[in-house]
Parts: sequence; structure tokens; C-alpha cells
Amino acid sequence: MEVLNLSLLKRLFVLLAIAITAGCASVEQQAGLMAVPEIHPGILAGYLQPEEHPNSLALIPPPPAEGSAALALDEDVSRKSIELRGTPRWELAAKDAELMFPEAASTFSCALGIPITEKDTPHLYMLLRRTLADAGLSTYTAKNKYQRKRPFMKNKEPICTPDEKELLMKDGSYPSGHTAIGWAWALILTEIAPDRADAILARGRAFGESRNICNVHWHSDVVEGRFMGAAAVARLHADPAFRAELKAAKTEFEAVSAKGHKPTRDCLAEDDALAIHSQPFVGEAKILQSWQGDYPVARLKLLPEKQHEQAVGYIGDVETFETVWKPFKPDENVPEIDFKANLVLFARNTQFYNRISIGKVNLKNGVAEVLAMETLSAMPIEDKVAMSLVVVERQGITAIHAGDEIVPINLKCE
Repeated sequence: MEVLNLSLLKRLFVLLAIAITAGCASVEQQAGLMAVPEIHPGILAGYLQPEEHPNSLALIPPPPAEGSAALALDEDVSRKSIELRGTPRWELAAKDAELMFPEAASTFSCALGIPITEKDTPHLYMLLRRTLADAGLSTYTAKNKYQRKRPFMKNKEPICTPDEKELLMKDGSYPSGHTAIGWAWALILTEIAPDRADAILARGRAFGESRNICNVHWHSDVVEGRFMGAAAVARLHADPAFRAELKAAKTEFEAVSAKGHKPTRDCLAEDDALAIHSQPFVGEAKILQSWQGDYPVARLKLLPEKQHEQAVGYIGDVETFETVWKPFKPDENVPEIDFKANLVLFARNTQFYNRISIGKVNLKNGVAEVLAMETLSAMPIEDKVAMSLVVVERQGITAIHAGDEIVPINLKCE
């Protein structure tokens, strides 16, 4: 069993949000694979000896200094990333924080186009588990030296993994170990599936950006974490055990791909969540069609479930739209709407009867905000409310503001 640097391992366990307990390493063996020691329950030893890990202290510059342009950029990225809280991108970032297996194995399933499981791809599964330690530990000479405070310690805003807060406060922020791991995985997977390199690398980049969105790392932490991930992969190629596992994993990928096995994640939902971060932070959704009129109070229950009492909401499928339209415009034919490309947003009275019209739909980080104009009156709501409907393109919209809540959009079209 290799002699391990216990200080670095403890830091890695903090990174993984695992409580440290005393004990010796055990040995885990999968069918047909080499036995590999565990450096902590569930965490396998990497391919590299401790002295073979790239030295981050020698390879990356110090973190940005106070008053520097680099620090200003860090803070700007942090502010914009925090605005994604409550969106599907925030939820995906929380999933990306999970580095324990089997959960972490599915991170690149959509990008790779196959399931990544211990059963279907045992060598690929082992490759990811072991390189986690190699890439993660490569960041720790710099982490231990600089002990940079994390964004949430400065801005006092929430993080997407609150149970890890106390552990993360004890672990240096610079560079990002999660990012190093995710980028190392991305580089390795591009060798296994070069035809899918663009999708894999984009997912690897987003994996690191999830640390900004989670409010646990600065932009420069992620940039240099990516560098250390690449350094770890470069060093791994000199290791014969790694090269053999890589070759076996490539053979597995080709076999599973030929069988047509599907990824284990909801790839449509993942794509939409990832699209939030690549779009402009502020924009305006174009209104394609609009209608105004009255709606019977007795029929408000026909609005989408959990939106009966809301002043604003959305309709995302033909059946619901037809159901709502008939009492709204009983003398008019139901308009044809392509719900694969579009959404219907609505605004209606909730306190007094006022004429209402949606004039604008702002879009910020995938969250739509409906701006409606109402006449000012104090007429009580009795048998009807005024309602406005608009059609907008659904691309880039993953949630809507509804009062104080952010309501996720159900992206399933039936």
C-alpha cells in the first residue's frame, strides 16, 4: 500500500465534504479489475504516488491581489453567478458538487452519450474514481499555502450545498479542486470519445463554473483549477496502469455505444440548465402573439396546477392551453401554437378587477419576469377577472417570477 500524505488527504476529504475519521485504508476490487486501496471509505487511491502529483505552488501564480483588475473580475463574476440562485442552473451546480460515487459517475453521461456505471463500463468507472484523487490532490500545495477565503465568507450569500459550509470554510479556495477533477475527467473522456470532444469539454468547463454558481469559488480559482486538472492528466500519461485503464475504457465505450444504451440523466433538462449560463444575463423575450379579455373566476382551477392563485404563470402544452382558452375566448377558435418552441405566459387580476395587458417580458439568467399594465380601480372581483396571454419563444426560459417565488418551467412537451 502506498504511503500517503495524510495532510493532503485530509484536505481532499474536506473538499469532498466528508467528515474525517481515523482509520486505515482498505482494499476494493471490482470483478475483473485490479484491487485498489481506499484512502478513505469510498475514495480510491489514484494512479500516482504522492511525489508524482503536479506541484500547484510551483505552477500557478498567487491569487489576485487586493485592488487588482483580476480581483475585480472575480468579484464581478461572483455577483453575476449569485443571480442564478433558484434557477435550474443552480440546481445542476449543486449536483456537480457531488464527487462521491456512484452519483458522480453520471456527470458526463449526457456529454458522452452513454450510461457510466460500474456494471456497464467498469474500467471507465474505475478510471474516473482513481483520477479524482490524482487531480484533486494536485491542487493542495497552493491551497495550503494561500488559504484563500471563499466567496460566501465575504459576501455572506447562501451556497448550494449548505451542509458543507463549515468544512469548506476550513479549506483554501485557490485553486478549485472540484474544477481540477472535472477538467481532468473531461480531457480523459475526449481521448475515449474524440468524436464527442466538443460536448465533453463544454461540460467540463461548465462543471468548473458550477463552483462559481454555488458561491464557493472565485473565477480565478476555477481558471487555475482547470490548469491543474490538465497538468494532472499530462502526468498521468506517463503511468502505465493509467494508460492500460484508458485503453480498456475506450473499448468499453465503443461496445456500449454500439448497443445504443442511453445516458442515465435527463439530458434535455441538463442542456436547458446549462444554456442559462451561456446566454446574456439580461435580455427581453420577444412577444409573438397577445390577447386580452375576461376569465371566469369559477374556471381558474383550469389554470396549470399550483398556478391557480398566482398573478402570473405559464402554459407549456397544447392540452392545457386549449382548456384555458375555451372559457377565455369561447367564441374564437383555439390558436395553433408550437409548444416545442414557444410558451404562453399569463397575467391576471388577484385583488381588484382591472383591465390588464402584458407589455414586456424581461429575461434574466433564464428567469422570465412578466411586466403587465393594469388600469387603476377598486372594483371587486366577483364572477370574473381580467387576463392577458402572450406567446414567447421558450428557448432560454427555464423559470418565471411569480410573486416572491421562482417557478421552474416544466420543459416536457406532450
